[in-house]
Amino acid sequence: MKIGLFTDPHYCDKDMVSSTRYHSLSYNKIKEAMDYFKEQGAELVICLGDLVDDCGSREENIRSIKKISTLINSYGIKFYSLMGNHDYQNFTREEFDLYTNGAYPPFCLETDKAILVFLDCNYEDTGKIYEVGKVDWTNAFLPSDQLSRLGEILDSEEEKKIIIFVHQIIEAGIDNNHTVRNAKEIRKLIDLSNSCIEVIQGHYHAGHDGIINGVSYHTLPAMCEGKENRFELLDMV
Repeated sequence: MKIGLFTDPHYCDKDMVSSTRYHSLSYNKIKEAMDYFKEQGAELVICLGDLVDDCGSREENIRSIKKISTLINSYGIKFYSLMGNHDYQNFTREEFDLYTNGAYPPFCLETDKAILVFLDCNYEDTGKIYEVGKVDWTNAFLPSDQLSRLGEILDSEEEKKIIIFVHQIIEAGIDNNHTVRNAKEIRKLIDLSNSCIEVIQGHYHAGHDGIINGVSYHTLPAMCEGKENRFELLDMV
C-alpha cells in the first residue's frame, strides 16, 4: 500500500506571507503532490494537519477549505486530514469533516500490513477540546479516552506494524511549545509495547527525525514554508 503524506500547507485563498510562510502557494503545491501520488498509485493520502489558515473572515475561510478540498477529492484517492491548531481555530470537527469529506480522528484503519492510528491532540491539558477562535497552540493534550484506546491497541497487536499519525509532537527533545503536554505518558505506552511502531507527525515546521527506544519518530517539514514543495510517499511493501 502506498500512502501520500504532506503537512501544514496552511492554505489560504489570499496572498498571505507570514515570515517564511507562503499560504496561497499551497494550492499548486498540493496539486503537484496529488499529481505525483496519483502517478505512483497511492491508495490513501494523509494531511497531518493545518490544512488551512485564517483568511480574515468566516466566508473566506469556508471558500478556501471548499476550494482546496475540491481539488484534493477530484483525484479520487481516499483522503484523511488530521486537524491542526489552525484548522481548529476556524472550524469545529464536524464542520471540518463536512467540508473535506473526510473523517476526523480518533480512529484506526487496518491494512494487510499495518494498523494506522489517527490521534487528535487538539485539547487543553484540562481535557477540554479546543474552541473555535480560542486556540492556545502551545497547550496540546491527548485526552484520557484516546490514551486508553491507544494502550489497548498497542497491547493487543504484535504481528502488524503500528503507525501513529498525530499533528502535534510526542517525540522528546523538540521545542516544548510544539510538544503535547502528556507526551511522556504517550511514549511510555509506546515503549511498553512489543509491536513495531512508527510515529509520523507534523506541526514542527522545520521537520525532524529521531529514534527513541527503537521507535522511529518522523516529523514532516511544513509544505507552506518557502517556495519549494515538501511531500512524501510512504510505500508499505
